[in-house]
Amino acid sequence: MLSSSAAVYIEMLSLKHPKTCDIIELNQFWLRDHCRCAKCFNKQTNQRLYNLIELPADVEAVKHSWSPNDQLEVQWSDGHTSTYDVDFVYKSQVAELISRRSLISASGLTPWNRSIVLQNEQHLRFPLVPLFANEENVKQLVAALVRYGIVFIDEVEPTPLMTELALRRVFPLMKTFFGEMWTFSDKQDHADAAYSKLYLGSHTDNTYFCDAAGLQALHCIEHAGTGGENFFVDGLHVVRELQRRYPAAYELLCRVNVPAEYIEEGQHHRHTAPIIRIDPLTGELLQLRLNFYDRAVFNTLPQREMSQFYASVRQLQQIVREQEQQWFLKLQPGSIVIFDNWRVLHGRNAYTGRRTMSGAYVQRTDFQSKARVLGIIE
Repeated sequence: MLSSSAAVYIEMLSLKHPKTCDIIELNQFWLRDHCRCAKCFNKQTNQRLYNLIELPADVEAVKHSWSPNDQLEVQWSDGHTSTYDVDFVYKSQVAELISRRSLISASGLTPWNRSIVLQNEQHLRFPLVPLFANEENVKQLVAALVRYGIVFIDEVEPTPLMTELALRRVFPLMKTFFGEMWTFSDKQDHADAAYSKLYLGSHTDNTYFCDAAGLQALHCIEHAGTGGENFFVDGLHVVRELQRRYPAAYELLCRVNVPAEYIEEGQHHRHTAPIIRIDPLTGELLQLRLNFYDRAVFNTLPQREMSQFYASVRQLQQIVREQEQQWFLKLQPGSIVIFDNWRVLHGRNAYTGRRTMSGAYVQRTDFQSKARVLGIIE
């Protein structure tokens, strides 16, 4: 075993697909590292059984061949023998990953403005009872949530308990200092503008968390008064519009780190990241992190560059505020809205009277795990 940590150059291994004749070149250490035999990989836990430093840095294939059933058989210089499925090898390449992700983005997501979402609203609503009847209805709900970033569970008794039961049928809930389930009104229980009757502009939640909630759920339990209409904006559509209309602003908002902060007695959260996070492989939107209420002191950019930043943010906000981007609706008792907090912006009009809302967060990883288990995403 080599003790040096310096990179060791070994020629790439050229493979020709036994059926398609497509040629790929593989790093030989990568191929050895991805052996799936019982000595190297625990198929019950889906975990490797070794540390890669235990492999010789100069390991290389002494001999390789395709078996009659399209298995790649490799004899290694360290004495190990590996057998690989052809599809596993070819589908594990970055070009394949980019292609699959681009296909999902193109066919599996529907960017929307108000007119588009109104045409598709029937695909976003799911009565509660059928969700408990079988998993296929849950799959349809999660698939719609992945595609549009927003769904509704209807015919729910307007109580915090039934809200919780409905949500837990689909997802585990995220625990924060607000709790797993929270009920709020205009009583100032936390240092947050949501605990008021004031107008709230379009925003995403938890920009001050290192890992913002992936989903947010809201249920109007009661409202004896006027106003309080909610509005939703598809950040995926908005970001694509920004990139099309103002490419320089888009590039800057993908790059500049913006601090956010939450402070109340016993709590002090702070996180800094760009407003727009993109997939480094496909360039598609991963997260829109937009909340002007939670902005901390902006100290991550030299003063001479501030003008360009503020101009870029104004261009983004102008698109967000366009009437055609905003879907206005009054949340009614009995209907839970669940939306992707990494994609969909939400806000509300000011209101009068007594208004009680119940809600919860879901971690991003739990949302995506559910979608993978149901076969909706990879």
